[in-house]
Parts: sequence; C-alpha cells; structure tokens
Amino acid sequence: MKNKNIFLLLLTITMGFSACEDQYTVGDFDVDETLMPEARTDGPTAPVAMTASYDAYCDKVEVNWMPTVRTSAYDLYKNGEVLAAGVTDTFFVDTDAMAVDTEYTVYSVNPNGDSETATTTVGRMAATPPTPTNFEATDGVYEAKVDLMWDAVDFAQHYIVKRGDVILSDAVIGTTFSDNVDAPTEATEYSLIAVSVCGESSVVTTTGYCDPLIAFRFPVNENFDGYTTGSSLSALDLFYQEVQYASPGIGYMNVSEDVAVSGAKCAKLAYNDPANNSAQAGAVTFGITNFNLLAGERYRISYKIKCPVQTRLHIAVDQDGDGMAKNGDRDGYLTPVFLKGNKKNPQGIYIGGSDDWKTVSYEFPATGVGTEDNDPDASGWTPTTIQAGQENPIIAIKYWVGQGAGPNGENPPMYIDDLKIELIK
Repeated sequence: MKNKNIFLLLLTITMGFSACEDQYTVGDFDVDETLMPEARTDGPTAPVAMTASYDAYCDKVEVNWMPTVRTSAYDLYKNGEVLAAGVTDTFFVDTDAMAVDTEYTVYSVNPNGDSETATTTVGRMAATPPTPTNFEATDGVYEAKVDLMWDAVDFAQHYIVKRGDVILSDAVIGTTFSDNVDAPTEATEYSLIAVSVCGESSVVTTTGYCDPLIAFRFPVNENFDGYTTGSSLSALDLFYQEVQYASPGIGYMNVSEDVAVSGAKCAKLAYNDPANNSAQAGAVTFGITNFNLLAGERYRISYKIKCPVQTRLHIAVDQDGDGMAKNGDRDGYLTPVFLKGNKKNPQGIYIGGSDDWKTVSYEFPATGVGTEDNDPDASGWTPTTIQAGQENPIIAIKYWVGQGAGPNGENPPMYIDDLKIELIK
C-alpha cells in the first residue's frame, strides 16, 4: 500500500511539469513600452543643514552642508557672487574670508541644472577684539563684594578679569563679574581684557572697593522726597520738633515743595497760629534721633538750611534722658559748644542766618572750645571718635527769636533739605 502511494505522488508531479512545459515557452511575454519610466528632466533638491564657521578661525571660514540625491556637484555663492562652482565635496574652505558677516549660499547641481531653491547661512572670520568700553566697578555700594560691568565688544568670546596682578577669572562669559571673595575695602585697580581665538584686546582698568561698614555709611540720608507733601515729620521715628513759646501756637515741620533746593521736596516749619506767635519769644527745634553710629569712627553732618535768623547746631548724647539736646546734656556734646551766661546753657555751633540756601557741614566728634561767632570753623578743635555710650546721639537744629524780633515782626520761616550724616572713610 505504501509503495502505491509513492507511485501516485511521483506520477502527479511528473504530469504537472509536463503541463507547464507544454503551455509556456521563453519569449512568449511582450513588453508594454507605456509602462517604462521616463528619464527625469528636473534639477536636484536643495542642500540642507548648511553651516558656516563664525569667529572660529582667524584665516578662514569653513562652510558645510548635507549631501542631496541626484546631485553631481554643488555651486557655492558668497554675498550673491559665485565663490566656487562644481564642488563635488559637501564642504568648502574660504581662505579669502572677511571679518564681517558674510552670506554663503549653496545650490545642488546635476545635468538638468541647479536646484530651484538654495540654502543660505552666515559666517565670519574671527579677529582680535577691540578694547572694552565703559568698564566700571562699584565704590562702597556693597558690604562684601565689588561688582564689575562693561559693554560687550565685537569678536570677544570671553573676558579676563584681574584685581591688581591676580587673575580672578580667565573665562568670563557676558559683561558682568562679581568679586565676592576677600573683596578689597580700599580703592583697588581692576583690569579687563577681551579674548578671541585671534588674540587679546588691550587692557582697560578701573577702581572699586567694598564697604563692610555700609550700614553705618549713611545712618541719615534724607532729602524728604519719599514723603507725601504736607505730611508732618513729627509722625516719623527719626525726627522730633519743639516749638517753645509762652502761649499756645505749636507748629510742625512738614514736607513741602515750596523751595526745595535738591530733589523735589524739603522740610518746612509750619506754624499753627503765626499771628499769635509773632508777639512771643521762644525757640524752634528740629531734631533727629533714633539712628546708630559706630564706636571708633568719625562722622560728618551736612545739611542745607534757609532761615533768615541765626540758628544753632547741637550734637549731644542724651544724658538727662529727656529725649532732646538740652542743658542737661552739656557734658555729652560731641562738638565744641559756646557756654553762655552762667555756663549751664550750651549754645551749640552758631550758624548765621540767610535768606538763601546755605550749606552747613561739620565733622564730629571733636573737643575744644566753641565761640559765639557765626559759622566757626574747626581750627583749634581736636578730632576724636565715637566712644562707647555715644553711638546714639541727638542732633538738634534750633533757632531762638525774641518777642517781636522776627523779620518784619513775623515768625521767621525755616527750611531744611539734603540732611546727611555719613561715615568718614
């Protein structure tokens, strides 16, 4: 039975081959010419991913692009003019490059022509950078650092910053640098150099320093511009005032725009009852308190005043505890004072009256003998420093006018502006 099945299988296969050979022979198929592809007559596609070096070389610009199909060569243009035709590579080195922005364009080429579109990029040859400009450093603006800044210059890839002969950084990117490690407290020279692959610029220098005493640099620095016009300075912790008359007539130092000498505003004495006060003798005091000085240091007070009568400047430690610079503080004065009459009434430093703005400026503390002369200078005074217990003195600017002794029989006006107490470095 098994042999019979094998026989039948072989017979079937033999008959199948015989049938194929009888029906089909080589050459019986015809070719349909209409189905054959025609030769292409269009140009190639444009190159892609074109790049050109920018400030990378001092003697050339390298141009690269990706290859395209059906391309036999490439035509390269420079600023619209042929730079190289028939380039078979996908790169070109322009050894006649310029140190200005240059437009490079590439077309693909085959026997049918150039690509309809092109790819464009910009390249530039590097050069030595020019000297940086507007190089500046902060002067005592910060407690523990000096900030440097400058304008960017062409071709600079980074900058070198030095303090004296020490290189702080030789790879600064951008146009700022902060010297915050052991920054100098005295004016120190900083230098700056711009760097490219072609070399270094000329050196430019400036000076700067930090101020670890910045909190005490200007314990008082007031031009009154930060307050609302008409507001009373008595509401502020820093100031106090007295208007001492025999009858009612209290006034206030208000913020005014009347005759500001610096900025937009100043402090002005405003009387509640000028007619009544004009017939009375008394004193007007504008005081500054609640500020801190630094023991072992010296300071300068300065302000501008416009008042037609004589004023006095008092700088004293409040020894009698009344919160004002008065008789009980005579041994706590930080500037020489004139002691009038029974020598129990310290008169402070006399400032002559003026119808125009007048600048007052004194260094303190100091010891010596005051006089009754107007505007005494510091000759014969001995400079000292703030001692323990003197860190919170009181400043008082005061005038006294007798009954009916004011200008034109009226209360004299008083204006104050640009009030400063600053550390002497």
